[in-house]
Amino acid sequence: MREWGHLHLCMLEELEAFALERPRFAAEALSSARVMLTRLFVDCMVESASSHAALERAEAASRLSELERAHDELRALDSERTELWREAAHDLRGTVGAVKLAATALGRVAMSPPGKAAATSQLAEFVGRVRRSAESLEALLSDLIELTRLEAGREHREVVAFDAVGIITALCDSLQPLATERHLFLRCHMPPELQVQGDVVKVTRIAQNLILNAIKYTESGGVLVSCSAAPSGNLERWILCVQDTGVGLERASDTPLALVISEATRENQAISGQAEEMPAELSSAKPSSSETEVNHASGEGIGLSIVKRLCELLDASIELQTQRGRGTTFRIVFPRQYPG
Repeated sequence: MREWGHLHLCMLEELEAFALERPRFAAEALSSARVMLTRLFVDCMVESASSHAALERAEAASRLSELERAHDELRALDSERTELWREAAHDLRGTVGAVKLAATALGRVAMSPPGKAAATSQLAEFVGRVRRSAESLEALLSDLIELTRLEAGREHREVVAFDAVGIITALCDSLQPLATERHLFLRCHMPPELQVQGDVVKVTRIAQNLILNAIKYTESGGVLVSCSAAPSGNLERWILCVQDTGVGLERASDTPLALVISEATRENQAISGQAEEMPAELSSAKPSSSETEVNHASGEGIGLSIVKRLCELLDASIELQTQRGRGTTFRIVFPRQYPG
């Protein structure tokens, strides 16, 4: 608008110079010329102001849209955290209740007459219940502490070179007794070697959480763990896959966390155009009819939240495929190298 005003003054000066050089020129024509110039530049300045106002409105609308989107994301995150802490509180209350019941039973057995074999057997049983409940409580509290550290940004990745096959195979070997105890198979499909970069501790934690959950919530069949370089000759990524023959995560499909993972899965598959098929050895190992209901409550949401936060820290994507009665597949896609 300043430029329009400056140009208007320049044109008026030219018009006045013209009038001085031609004193006999019609005064009415000069007056009309001055009016026309003034009207022209006023219209131009008004148009400029209107365009500027329109641009400001558009920019304000864009900022408002971004703020609304950020607000919706914040509300979704808050809802996810609220649901997570609600589940954690429920799990803690249930575990503490189990400890209290077992402790009460222990007291009754301790007050019974000595020398009875039945009382000794009950005492050992209740001691075992207290021990298992205490271990469950300790594991749950450890997971809560780790999740709190992740959400507070106190965890950092330490990138080193390592063999993913060696790390995952050693982890599966250490968890094999747990699978055997539950009469499940735990198998690994790995290449001879897979050199990658990443945080060994956090990659191991992700794999451990997924494998432990798979073993815990599978009643028959077993768990298949695999890792490989990304397909299509893309050597910049590598994939960790954990598949089980459990009853699936149908019950948790409406939780905010599961919805986020499912949405990310659809986006990743839309980009890659691929869908992982379950191997024949897993698809044939279906749960028995008695497995229609399995309690997936204790610690499941916390464990998945830890996995999700660790994946974000490692710039990895997480994909979830689950179907009631046919098991669950978690697919983690890691960068194979990190910038120096």
